[in-house]
Amino acid sequence: MYQVESLEYRIIYYALCALAFAWENDDSGAIEIAQIHGVPVSEVHQTLEALYTDNPDPDAV
Repeated sequence: MYQVESLEYRIIYYALCALAFAWENDDSGAIEIAQIHGVPVSEVHQTLEALYTDNPDPDAV
């Protein structure tokens, strides 16, 4: 677990946000993950969103 102030946390947080933004335009990656895990694509999108919305924004701390 990384501290919110750490470089690693910031990189992971921004990478999750960037991935969510990229999947808004082309969700082929989300489709692939959904197929691998046998879940609906919507669940992949919801899980990704939860990863960055359930954790503090490093710029807001």
